[in-house]
Amino acid sequence: MAYQVLARKWRPKQFDEVVGQAHVTRTLQNAIKQDKLAHAYLFTGTRGVGKTSIARLFAKAIRCENRKPDFNPCLACPACKDIDSGSSMDYSEIDGASNNSVDDVRALIENVQYLPTRGRRKVYVIDEVHMLSVAAFNALLKTLEEPPEHAIFILATTDPHKLLGTVISRCQRYDFKNVPVDSLVRHLEVIAKAEGITFLQPRLPVKLAELGKGSVRDTLSIFDQVLGLSENNTVSEESLTLALGMAGTSALKTLLTAVLVGDVKAASSVYRQLVDENIDLKKLCDQILDGFFRMIDRIDDQAALAQEGVIDPQTLWDITVAELFWIYETLVKDFTWAMSSLNPDKVILVLLQKVTLRRTILSGVDRKLGEVLGPGKSEAGVTTAAVLPTAPAKKVRTWSEFLGYLRQSSPATAANLEHGNLLAAIDTNSVPLSIHVGFPPEAAVFKEYVDDRDVFSKVKNHLADFFETDIEKLSFRTQLLSLEETKDKNFKTKVELDDEALRTREEARRQRILSDPFVKEAERLFNAKIDKIILKDQEN
Repeated sequence: MAYQVLARKWRPKQFDEVVGQAHVTRTLQNAIKQDKLAHAYLFTGTRGVGKTSIARLFAKAIRCENRKPDFNPCLACPACKDIDSGSSMDYSEIDGASNNSVDDVRALIENVQYLPTRGRRKVYVIDEVHMLSVAAFNALLKTLEEPPEHAIFILATTDPHKLLGTVISRCQRYDFKNVPVDSLVRHLEVIAKAEGITFLQPRLPVKLAELGKGSVRDTLSIFDQVLGLSENNTVSEESLTLALGMAGTSALKTLLTAVLVGDVKAASSVYRQLVDENIDLKKLCDQILDGFFRMIDRIDDQAALAQEGVIDPQTLWDITVAELFWIYETLVKDFTWAMSSLNPDKVILVLLQKVTLRRTILSGVDRKLGEVLGPGKSEAGVTTAAVLPTAPAKKVRTWSEFLGYLRQSSPATAANLEHGNLLAAIDTNSVPLSIHVGFPPEAAVFKEYVDDRDVFSKVKNHLADFFETDIEKLSFRTQLLSLEETKDKNFKTKVELDDEALRTREEARRQRILSDPFVKEAERLFNAKIDKIILKDQEN
């Protein structure tokens, strides 16, 4: 039998085999149990977290002829087998990236009208749905709004903010979470035991899970890559680092130690050795940043630092948290432009030398700036200090600016918040800082998304960071308004206000065009009037 990659071999076949998405699987099982199936679902989340797998599993459970008592598919009936083999007439899985034209969608819509060949339901899964053209979306809208009773659509996307609001509003939305490291570790250990794979060091599954960055598929793909360089199904740190082009724990620890103690010769030597070994520079930068982040995160847990092998805790005896913050922030900014420079390997070397010599460089600046970052001693034993400029004055910021800020890190959350708006202006001088967001009745689904415990907590943290206040001094709440309240308050959502502003700007542009002297002269010469003006997306 041909080799099958782990991501495909271990694709979940039952709801309880899905990793890290219990909030989705439990809801879908309840929908089947109560026979309350929606006509359209939207699955959103980063790649490899289970969107397509759950869509396929959900479709099997809907169409299964011998469903189990826990509402899992039996996997043995003709309906289940036809989906697995790809021969089902009543289940279609479409790639939105390669079937994104209006003709493709029209063909699908024509097929939707026919009754299923067996069972009560036909299921259509459109993966990467954000890749559909605008014309294709418009063709699909009517069917999504009023589909035949036997049809169910499951749309999956990594970029929900690229979808039309009219599409999102017609679907039940499920946001898939990045899978936690501990869940990925347990999954790797289960697979390793079943496949007869041995980890020589206990932290190797943790490293693989961290490299997967919340994606089950990426984690298993990396695991497959490492297994390709491992002998006798035995994974060692050496096989992991060689397969992935990463620095080994010992070399990385030596480099981080040299940077901290100010040994520029040792830091340069280790870095040059890693470059000679053809280490991937981007991965090395990630490893260095991750090392300093762990020092900050574990500053009060020396046992954890020692166990993880990041650094010997005694190395940090005269390093303050503020100094670690400065090193981390400096490297985050500088590594970004270093990777796009003409000679990244040389630029990164100079950057590492700079932070290694930070106390020597900055000790002569503290008299000018006066803001001490953290005390320490140079190799000569002379007390020095690292310094930073004085923090700028606190800025007055608005709700619109916050949504723009949030859109950079969490576009889906920002898009949901835009379907509501503030019920009272934000007074940045008030303590506690009160932020009260209302949602109209038709936006209940967006409020429910924001009210999810994890999402709500993240929004509150973002608000505290953006408005520069302690999270304990921040009052954030949401409210679903009644129809009467929206009318009494003349309430408009951020989306509605943005649409009005856009229409106002477009009308102003039309008027400028109509009043243009050249247009007036053309109307006079041809004895005609402008009938239609088509505006480009952006005004030159």
